[in-house]
Amino acid sequence: MSTSYDVIVVGAGPAGLTAATGAARAGLKALCLDKLAPGGALINLAELHNVEGHADGPQIASQLTDEATVAGVELGFGEVVKLSGNGPWTVETADGEQHTGRAVVMATGLNKGTLGLANEADYEGRGLSHCASCDGPLYAGRPVVVAGSGGWAPREAAELQVVAGDVTVVSMAASDLPAGVHYEVGRIVALQGSDGLEAVVVESGDMRKTIPASAVFVYVGQSPAAEFLPDSLARDAAGHIVVDEAGRTSAATVFAVGDVRAGARHTLADAIADGQRAGQAVVAALKKN
Repeated sequence: MSTSYDVIVVGAGPAGLTAATGAARAGLKALCLDKLAPGGALINLAELHNVEGHADGPQIASQLTDEATVAGVELGFGEVVKLSGNGPWTVETADGEQHTGRAVVMATGLNKGTLGLANEADYEGRGLSHCASCDGPLYAGRPVVVAGSGGWAPREAAELQVVAGDVTVVSMAASDLPAGVHYEVGRIVALQGSDGLEAVVVESGDMRKTIPASAVFVYVGQSPAAEFLPDSLARDAAGHIVVDEAGRTSAATVFAVGDVRAGARHTLADAIADGQRAGQAVVAALKKN
């Protein structure tokens, strides 16, 4: 099955939905594809205190999705595995569907974090998590660890404080943390426990310390979700897509917004602003042709 659009947005988080909405409002035929439900990381976020009205993530995701559908954006589901062409572009999904677009906006965000440990997979679902609101209640009254600084880590620590007995953030760099959250300088070098996670080992310089933990929420080692993009697309050293101030990449009519782009600040406001700028840039680029 193959369909054609003016613009295809890959990723239906806040940046992607906003970009698609802007394009559709200008009269462009827009498809917004995601392998999960629209909303992206917002779906798993509870109350957002820096948002007017103290709305939670799912509420904002629903609002952005409604705005997109009212504007005429077509929402699709599928994991994108390949981008090819040179304008028009062909987007291919894992189930074999192909869509062509005069422009493409990448809004794929980040892959799940990893500690880089050999036995890490052994603890998936047994103490290793990537979502505080999803799994936090499973560890009510028990000690938990958050690995990471900046970005999502402080927010997840605040979320876990509501239910967990003790919250410790482990990071090489300090960040603003909620009152009552413990901070350990270093990195996690081992996971311990025979029947699920029982402790993590933190290394700082020549010192090692064992911290009791029933769960560790991982927000380090996150990589840009852009494995399927052509190598010709400019990236930074960490693999993020390099863009200009309007979200334009090194490839004509390919744009990138949100956490997948280089220099992203990982906030909701910045994601939405990214989407607005890219949506306008897409309209300007396509209206010329």
